[in-house]
Amino acid sequence: MATSTAAAAISSAPPPKRAVKQLPAPNSDFYQLVDVLTAEEKATVKKVRTYMETKVQPIINKYWISG
Repeated sequence: MATSTAAAAISSAPPPKRAVKQLPAPNSDFYQLVDVLTAEEKATVKKVRTYMETKVQPIINKYWISG
């Protein structure tokens, strides 16, 4: 009988807390295509990325929600 009481006490105990794992940074170049671009093409990618991060990202949610 003592065994069943001990098992009941263990099963009702909350599970131990786990450390929160950090997600990896998003990688938009999953296939690593930038590695095969020329310097000029890489500059264009950088220019487009900068535009998207500064002009589009701040307002995109408004349009995504209302769309």
